Amino acid sequence: MSVDVETLTRDHQVAVTTDEGIEFHSVPSLISQLRDAVFGGMESTGGSSSMQARLPISEGALDLYMLIDREIAEVWVQAFNRVPGRDRAEAMLAEWAAWAEPETVVTAGPRDWYAKDVVARWETQIRDFFDPPRLADIKGPCPNCEERYVYSISAGEEVRGTALRFHRSRMTGETLDARCLACGAVWSPAQFERFAAVLGIDVAARKQEYEEGSVGVSLAESGGEVQ
Repeated sequence: MSVDVETLTRDHQVAVTTDEGIEFHSVPSLISQLRDAVFGGMESTGGSSSMQARLPISEGALDLYMLIDREIAEVWVQAFNRVPGRDRAEAMLAEWAAWAEPETVVTAGPRDWYAKDVVARWETQIRDFFDPPRLADIKGPCPNCEERYVYSISAGEEVRGTALRFHRSRMTGETLDARCLACGAVWSPAQFERFAAVLGIDVAARKQEYEEGSVGVSLAESGGEVQ
């Protein structure tokens, strides 16, 4: 959990591949990067002219920042049982993380989490915002939590999406895993056949169709559609 908190709250080193090899560069905290992205990286100076010079607001960045900021405030209040001050999200998260153990159970948003898992989720959400993963919907309830859908806020409106998704490599398109966006469960490729069986997908039939050159494709390629 400490590494995730560090990247969320402080400047940190990242590895960058160049023609000369791997170089390490210092970058701002992920939360500050997300906050800067709301206004295209332009900070407010308090004057009306500076407001007019700003780039348009990124609604996606604003929605995600407000969500994470609210959830950090929620877990902070649960820990310290008082109204938070005007500290930025980074300061509140650092204070809460110093209090919490990795297995501490907290409520953030609509469900309970282990502290280490909710911190990892915040980090993943911000990284995915800047570098979106390739996802493919899997229609059907999650075998772990039985949820079919997840809900998010986009441009001030609630949007529904499938809970189960295949996660694919941005570079190669290879399916890396299947995951539930509601409970965070992950299935590796070695577990796909069992995962498919639980969802009611006839893996043997799909394999036969593929081998015969008909319309069948692999589970990962098909999106695992189950009505």
